[in-house]
Amino acid sequence: MGREHDLFRAAVVFSGAGLDTVFKEALRSCVAMRIDRSVGAREKYVDFVTRYIQNGPTIDAQRLAVLLTTGDTDAALKEAYIQQLTGSSLQSVSQVTATMSALGLQENTRLYKDSKTLNPLFKARNEIAHELDMTPGSVSGRGARHRRERAMRSYTSMCYDGLNFSQLVLNALEAEVN
Repeated sequence: MGREHDLFRAAVVFSGAGLDTVFKEALRSCVAMRIDRSVGAREKYVDFVTRYIQNGPTIDAQRLAVLLTTGDTDAALKEAYIQQLTGSSLQSVSQVTATMSALGLQENTRLYKDSKTLNPLFKARNEIAHELDMTPGSVSGRGARHRRERAMRSYTSMCYDGLNFSQLVLNALEAEVN
């Protein structure tokens, strides 16, 4: 049974990676146009720009000077925004919903509700990737080493939920762009 669990663990890791890739590519491809077309996306962008040029309670004069002397300030800011949004991997539902907000999908309340189905995927993916799926006793070094075992249905459900959710987000973006 161990080999089958290892294959399912790999599927969970790859499903999480697929979700991460879909969101990052959506950001790279769509966020600039969504900023211009969506009030919600624009608000998130303006919040980013505000934080980007601040240094504590004051303006970062050096950063502002660099931006003002750049040939295309808006393009430079959007590139910095995309870099900030895609710089780390998605490892939680809150990161997914923040990404959906950056894409201007705030009106799609169904997506936000459905995003909660990703919690088991993120939890298992993080246990597998960061703890080798070892039980808490095994991680602390006490006793025999054991790995978590989940029902096969649990693995397939997590993978399906992650990949299906990716498709739902792409469908929502397509509907917004067209």
